[in-house]
Amino acid sequence: MPKLPALNRMFITSAWLQSIIYGVNCVLFGVCIYASFFRKRKTHWIIPVSCIYHFSIATVHNIISLVYALQGLTNPAIISVPDGSTLYFARVTALSMTMTGLYLFNVLLLDLLLIWRLYMVWDRNLILPIIMLILEAGHFSTAITAWAIAIRFGVITSKSVTVLKACFTFNLVLTICLTFGIAYRLWRAGKDTFGMTGYNAYKPAIYTIIQCGGIYTASIVVVYALFFSRSSAAVMAEYVGIQFATLTPLLLIANLSLGATHGKRDETPDVVEPTFVQPVQVNIPEEIHIHPDDAMDPLPTRSNQSFPIYGDTVKKDIS
Repeated sequence: MPKLPALNRMFITSAWLQSIIYGVNCVLFGVCIYASFFRKRKTHWIIPVSCIYHFSIATVHNIISLVYALQGLTNPAIISVPDGSTLYFARVTALSMTMTGLYLFNVLLLDLLLIWRLYMVWDRNLILPIIMLILEAGHFSTAITAWAIAIRFGVITSKSVTVLKACFTFNLVLTICLTFGIAYRLWRAGKDTFGMTGYNAYKPAIYTIIQCGGIYTASIVVVYALFFSRSSAAVMAEYVGIQFATLTPLLLIANLSLGATHGKRDETPDVVEPTFVQPVQVNIPEEIHIHPDDAMDPLPTRSNQSFPIYGDTVKKDIS
């Protein structure tokens, strides 16, 4: 009889990793709540709602993971059987399918949040968001189909493997397109204003978008590689992936809400906290303006600052 993979040890490792990332998410969630409710600057209602949603999903997933571990590693009816824990974690159970479902819906809202950001920074142009929504429809429908097949038959069948391949492909393409679509638009904004300001005011936001997108894309690639190498660790890696799907929006919102910067900063001596460089007032007939600090927030409170481009807050200065 071939030796079974040590799924019990793999699950303990995945539970340990997701607990570490969950701890980071707790800190980021606190930062996001502070930035959303305890600062004078208003935020769009979508921002705090998405933070609470993602963190709630990650919390429930972590609790179920603990219950799943206790069931598989301490239940006398399971551990009394040779390799009972391994066989338990290899089966499709209600707990494992619940954790997978939480992952699917967490990723769904993350993608919708990024599509909304793409829509806002591209000046509410519907073409790109519609394309991204089509990709998201393909991704979510294939994910739900694979999930339903696993629930129906109790095992991962060849049909579900084929569907999962399409699901991973949709997810990877969508994430890359959203990340670089948002970053490119901000880069264009900084390039257009560089001649007037002497610096790229959107550079910090670009770094943050690429950083967060890269973290989540890397998690997808790891699960993707394990799955296609037919490794038994693929399912366990997916349990960690939900924490990365929570880390990404929280880190993005925390960085942009608090104005974290990368690289050079404005040399104005009055700045006492990390913030985006201050814009200049440019009065151009019928020009659209936005402050770079509003890259994640479409409802700024500044009334006298303006910056040409591409985003959430539309304000016209008519000479």
